[in-house]
Amino acid sequence: MFVQRFIEPPIFFRMFVPTNNINMKHLFFLLLAFSFAFITSCKKDDTNDPLKMGFVEGTVYSNIPGKTISGASVFVNYEGIKYQTLSDTIGFFSLEVPVGHHQLYIQTGDGNLFQTIIEIDVTENQTTQLPALQSKLTQSGEIAFIPGAYDAIENIIINSLGYAATPIPNNLLSSLSAMQNYDAIFINCGAPDLTDPAAYDNLAQYITDGGSVYVSDWSVSYLIGTHTGDCNRPLGFIDDTKLCSTKSGSSVTLPGNIVAPDFQTFMGTTTMSIYYDLDQWEIINSFDANYWEVVVSTNGLPALMLRKSDFSNGTSTGNSGNIYFTTFHNQPNGMINQDMQHMLEFVILNL
Repeated sequence: MFVQRFIEPPIFFRMFVPTNNINMKHLFFLLLAFSFAFITSCKKDDTNDPLKMGFVEGTVYSNIPGKTISGASVFVNYEGIKYQTLSDTIGFFSLEVPVGHHQLYIQTGDGNLFQTIIEIDVTENQTTQLPALQSKLTQSGEIAFIPGAYDAIENIIINSLGYAATPIPNNLLSSLSAMQNYDAIFINCGAPDLTDPAAYDNLAQYITDGGSVYVSDWSVSYLIGTHTGDCNRPLGFIDDTKLCSTKSGSSVTLPGNIVAPDFQTFMGTTTMSIYYDLDQWEIINSFDANYWEVVVSTNGLPALMLRKSDFSNGTSTGNSGNIYFTTFHNQPNGMINQDMQHMLEFVILNL
């Protein structure tokens, strides 16, 4: 005798067995919805998939055709992350960034004096090449210089790099509002003595508020006061205990040890030579190592080049400019070697 065996359907199917209130059409759609929900719940979450990336490449140039710039910062900000690289010793850079449309920044220092912003589109696994005109570093700030008898930093700013600089008299420093028309002031060796006490106060406030100052050789007096032959200098806005220098150098070529990492990157080396063409250059006798950063040192002397990047006269807004001091000067007739030329280009670009 044939016996019919009943096989119980799976539980999820029994949930939808039609009753008097549900017909087969309703059952079909219920099963379809259940299947969709099941498949969707099992779908892999792709929110952690890696970003799709591409590249942008180019060479950073100054305003002089063919003149490249090393150590320039090249970066893109994307969703709170900074993708960044530096241009190498011949100005070339290659940066990997997420695909899409971006603003590409090229700058030296903090971008206050020199910065270019370029709109770029990056394609997955492709390299976007920037033409030379696009990757040229643009002057974004106003530069002034005080002429001096033994220096001509403006020749390098204008003739070697192709940027603009405005000559100003030293009595302009007696007006803080006049100084604030400029983002950086270069003070050449042999500039006239600064005798107005208010001018020193203005320099201190100017730097505290974000302006930057470069002084070479004898013009260190604009920082620490007029020359007296020893470390007790009147006037100035930096105390003698922070820096003591005297006119006592002789004509000599000294080996320089490049200490600052950003200057090492810019130069592509850790050593250089510095030529002092005249006697009586400002030898640094002592300085406060907790106050100053050494950029270049040498054997037998405390330092040849110093930098201060967090100066405050007590009213700091957290936006201090920079102070650079080199113990050598750049003769107006260009009597400097290639190392010194590159050093001054670094100062100009990163002030």
